[in-house]
Amino acid sequence: MAKTEHREAPGRAGQVRFARPKPARRRRKVAAAPGPSLAGLLLRFSLKSFGKGLKLVGLALATAAALVAVSGLILGGYLYVSNSDYFTIKKIAISGLNHAGSDEVLAAAGLNRPVNSLIFNSDQAVREITALPWVAEARISRQMPDAVSIEVQEHNPRLLVSLGRLYYLNDQGEPFKELAPGENPQLPIVSGFNEDDLLNPGPRVREAIDEVFWLVDALTARNDEFRLDNVSEINYDMVRGLTLFTKSNGLEVKIGFGSYDEKFRRLGRVMAHLKQRGQYAELAYLNLEASPRVTVRYQSGRSPDLGVGRSDGSGPRG
Repeated sequence: MAKTEHREAPGRAGQVRFARPKPARRRRKVAAAPGPSLAGLLLRFSLKSFGKGLKLVGLALATAAALVAVSGLILGGYLYVSNSDYFTIKKIAISGLNHAGSDEVLAAAGLNRPVNSLIFNSDQAVREITALPWVAEARISRQMPDAVSIEVQEHNPRLLVSLGRLYYLNDQGEPFKELAPGENPQLPIVSGFNEDDLLNPGPRVREAIDEVFWLVDALTARNDEFRLDNVSEINYDMVRGLTLFTKSNGLEVKIGFGSYDEKFRRLGRVMAHLKQRGQYAELAYLNLEASPRVTVRYQSGRSPDLGVGRSDGSGPRG
């Protein structure tokens, strides 16, 4: 509320004048400054984002340039090292070869030409070496900077098998290589199987192959005319079993299935009996199936004397 002043104004004597009260001073209203427009905000945001984007682009370019520089250094170093004679393989040791040639092993491994040790693919080389017919397994080790050793394990040829053509048969009864012209391994030939039997052996074939190797083991232990290196052929028949033929005198020995050690011990005693009495010459056929009897036949068809055996199928007991 405005304050009223009482003042005596000059005038007439005894007359008092009242002064008019002054009006209250009004405050001036200051108009608020207009806020930024939407367009201004967008422009400001865009400029700010653009600045950040430029920084990111610069950082990305700098990173890319650094990566290119590092990659260039790595590539340059790789090219230098991969072409350096210091890492060229110069010493190669190969062990375990009996049948395969060292030249074919080197060619399979790719080592028949200059190769850098750092880029030599030993896994691929092992695969190529084991693809050679005689090779069962292979191992490769590198001795930096310029040496490689190759250890080879070859198949062990136990027999030959007739499958229309002759193939080597390994310890597992697997044909692994065809007999090449000029090769004469002096191994017995197994007959009575076909190619499908041995490439995809079922239980029956697997059992038959086991029978063959059990007989081979029994013959390996002998030192008479029935030793393994005097056997030319072993025939398998799924009904009658095994029959062998000797090299020296062409004896046919019908064996049947199983008990091979015992059958040949008995046969050894019978053969000693025949030789002692001079009845070994022209011997052609022996049958061990009817245990414990051994049937004996001669090329001429005559029977042995002294009651040792007769051509009608009887014979001496072991």
